[in-house]
Parts: sequence; structure tokens; C-alpha cells
Amino acid sequence: MIQTETGRRVTVQMTNNNQSHTISKKLSIQVCLDGLSFFTQNIASKEVITYKAITFEQKVDPASLLQEVTTIFNTHPELKESYTKVEVIYSNQLFTLVPKAVFDPEKLTDYLKFNTKILATDFIAYDSIETQDIITVYIPYTNINNFFFDIFGAFEYYHGMSLFIKEIVEKEVQQETSRVHIHIHKNSFDLVVTHKKKLQLANTFDFYSKEDFMYYTLFTLEQLELNPDTTEVFLTGAIQKEDPLFELAYTYIRNVEIKETPTSSIPTTDYILSTLL
Repeated sequence: MIQTETGRRVTVQMTNNNQSHTISKKLSIQVCLDGLSFFTQNIASKEVITYKAITFEQKVDPASLLQEVTTIFNTHPELKESYTKVEVIYSNQLFTLVPKAVFDPEKLTDYLKFNTKILATDFIAYDSIETQDIITVYIPYTNINNFFFDIFGAFEYYHGMSLFIKEIVEKEVQQETSRVHIHIHKNSFDLVVTHKKKLQLANTFDFYSKEDFMYYTLFTLEQLELNPDTTEVFLTGAIQKEDPLFELAYTYIRNVEIKETPTSSIPTTDYILSTLL
């Protein structure tokens, strides 16, 4: 692992130098308002060739995000190489979940207008979570989508919450009690509650201190009548056992555990990105 610091960005990099430049490769990118991460992968062997994570010094707005992404692409030439497949994850709070039974693709604006400010230039997309009969309706960053299209042509994109839910449900075991799964970003966290391989709740919260994190987490447990002394809580993302946030979580939640990604090539901090392996 190599860590470098340039201006407002910190880059974490892992590289496998034993790869041929003639192989068929996939590029997977995760875009957030506080950073961008990506990995390249040998499609045939599924081996990760390169992984990098760039964290911004502070959260940016969507317009400034394009400037950051442009700079990253200009300073990381591997992003402009030829790829057989390109996938993009948008992790933001501009989403809502809709039961498939009442979903109408002609009413996408209606699903979002009560909890998200929608601009005239916004494009609304949706993912299907088949195992739960749920649709994630969300706003990808249009300027970033256009930027990627200019470079790659066609590519696939998803919302991070869709992938987080799918990953959890597919690997969840039949439990008689509810389980809580939390993915922590730099300034926000995704919280998903499951019970017997079924989704009970999914939401994203901003937080600026470890006390904010605990308040929202414990409030959610209280509203669902879940006991913090017995409920299993699994953490992924920007957290380690040595962090004050984990120490505080363990003070109030007895069964709390940090989950690892399925490969050492992608660290736990990028658990959602690793679902594209």
C-alpha cells in the first residue's frame, strides 16, 4: 500500500505489477462528495490490478465535484485506458426506496420530491433490488455522468445503497432477530436493518462527530424496538477498532463487529465498492 498527499487530497494506492497490458479489464469507480475510489480488475482471473482511494479534505458540492473528478482523471492516467467494462457507483443521499408493487417509471419525480431538492437539470434513475421487490429511485450526478460518457462511452451505474442492500441480503442468514448493518463514509453513514433476509429499514444520515453517529444509531434501534444489548450490529467503511467512534459504539452496543471485505485487495473502507468484484 502506498499513501501520498497532494494538496487537498490523500491517495491510498495498491498495485499489482505482474499484469499484462493486453488483458481484458474492468474499471469500477465509486463517486462521493467527499472522495472517489476505484479499482481495475482482470475480467478473466478476477484479480484486482490496481486500487486507489482519493479523499477530499472537505465535502464538496456537485459542481465542485466535477472539478475534483477531472483533476483525478488528469493525474491518474490508468483511468483513461481502454476497458471492456466500466461500472460507476453513486453514493449520496439523493434516493428513496419504493415497493415494486406500486412503482411507476413515469412518476420518478414524485417519489423524490418530498425528501430531495430536484433541479430542472437533474436526471432521475432507478435500480431494481429483485430479492426484496424494491426499487431504488435516485439522482446520479448528471455532470459526472456526462464526463464519464465523454471518456468511456456506454457504462453501467448504480446507487451505493442498492449494492449495500443486495450484498447484505445475499449473505444474510436466517435469523429470528433483526440485524443492523452500517457503512460509514467520511461525513455520513448508511444504515440498513434486516430480519430473516428481508429489509426492514434503509436510510442515510449525515454526522460530524462520534456523538452524532451514536445518536442516530441508537434512535433507530429505539424506534424499531431493538435492544442495543442484544442486537447484532455490523460496521463497514471508514472505521477501525482503534477509532474513538468504535470505542463509543462498543460502549452502548454490546454485539458490534467490523466486517472485512472479501479480499485484501480492497480495504474495508471501500466495502460497497468491493461488491463489484
